[in-house]
Amino acid sequence: MSTIKVAIATNSLGKSAAGHKIHRKLEAAKSHGFDGVEVAFECLEAHAATFTSITTRNEKLRAAASDVYAKATSLSLRLIALNPFRDYDGLKNAQEVDARLKEAELWCQLCQIMHIPIFQICSALYPIEESRITSDPAVIATNMRKLGLLAQKYNLRVGYEAPSWGIHKNTWQHIQEVINIVNLPNVGHCLDTFHIASKEAGDPFNAASPVRKDGYERLRKSLDELKRIIDPSTITYLQLSDATVADPEQRGYVVKDLNQPPLMTQSRNCRIFPCEEKLGGILPAVEVAKAIFDIGYTGWVSMEVFHTDMFDRRASVPNDWARRGMDSWREVITRCGLDRRANI
Repeated sequence: MSTIKVAIATNSLGKSAAGHKIHRKLEAAKSHGFDGVEVAFECLEAHAATFTSITTRNEKLRAAASDVYAKATSLSLRLIALNPFRDYDGLKNAQEVDARLKEAELWCQLCQIMHIPIFQICSALYPIEESRITSDPAVIATNMRKLGLLAQKYNLRVGYEAPSWGIHKNTWQHIQEVINIVNLPNVGHCLDTFHIASKEAGDPFNAASPVRKDGYERLRKSLDELKRIIDPSTITYLQLSDATVADPEQRGYVVKDLNQPPLMTQSRNCRIFPCEEKLGGILPAVEVAKAIFDIGYTGWVSMEVFHTDMFDRRASVPNDWARRGMDSWREVITRCGLDRRANI
């Protein structure tokens, strides 16, 4: 059995906008025992902005990518994914598709510089204008096949994720349908315990009953189907997170948007690590993780959360969240029975 390796997302170790620099985040990840790091594009962009002697955006990004790779290598950390590529899968206009593919090629080059194996894309989300996108799986698959073939040139896997508030594609089943049509070996799932648990069971603003009355049964049926249908080799990586109840008025949230979908509000502001029930975690995230491990998945796991605390400027933010992430992972290992499996 292969060894499961654990990573943490750079944007789960403090927001760049709050002054938390990517070098410090890498150091925090290493100091708490992580094997790798999932690179958020916003963190790379923030680092690129510090290369003031370089004039063009693309060259700044390439220089930043080279520097991040050098730093990660010095810490013996793997960089496992670059994400999230947005506003692409359901596009209807050919010129828009071509423009996004041009940007995707830059991302592929950045992955190559950082020795990253996974290019992650999410399904179309608010606030993209719905008139620009389609729900037709055949059209989406055509776009995704173009992306997959581009990624093949760079020896990359494409991790396709359905956020639970996706406009048209918001379940793993939706992604599976597209993957089946694409039929490329390098285009597969990016699964996230928050998205699966919140879509099937969550009620994001309901403090009294944050899991819907039928939520556990809906989730059980979805996970039973997952066990029958998903080949673990088609999972590019697994992201782990839970969440607390969200505030519909978004009081105290640094970035407010009262028009966004409720699950987006919860995801952007309230996600914490699995097994943090004492801190308000309310979703059946561990049940989702266990189902995925039970089908034999042994690839990369990444601890990925988003929380208002990421915007706090205190210097301890990267260390605080890295510690919490590793504490969570150790508890996940126990609750999912991974500690009883060879090489894990």
